[in-house]
Amino acid sequence: MEKMEQLPQQSVGYFFLRSKEVHIENGAAFITFFVRLTRETSVRKEGKEQTRVQAVWVDIDEVMEGHASEKARALPNCMQRYELSQSVFYSLCHLSKSCPEELFYITPYHRNSTRKEFIT
Repeated sequence: MEKMEQLPQQSVGYFFLRSKEVHIENGAAFITFFVRLTRETSVRKEGKEQTRVQAVWVDIDEVMEGHASEKARALPNCMQRYELSQSVFYSLCHLSKSCPEELFYITPYHRNSTRKEFIT
C-alpha cells in the first residue's frame, strides 16, 4: 500500500514579554525595562518541529533608579512571558502605536504565563 504524504501541521502563538532589571553601573542604580510582542509560528512535519519567531514590536528603556516613577520601581525585578489570544495580542499592538510606555506596566489578559526572577 502506498504511503500518504503527511501535510505539515501549523500553529500560531501570540506572546507578550516584559522584563525589569535593576543594575549598578559606576555606583549608580539603573532600571532597564524591556517589552516585546511576538508571533510564533510552529510547523510540524515528519515528527520535526520548527518555530519561526517574528518580533512585531519591541521597546527598551533605561532610567536612573532615582528618576524612575514609584510605579516603575514597584514592578518586580523579573522577566514575565504571557501567552495571549490573537485579539488581545492585536489590541496590545494597537496600544503600542498610541501609548507605548503603558506596555511596561500592564498585565494583559492571558492564557498562560511564566516568570523568571532576576538575582539582585
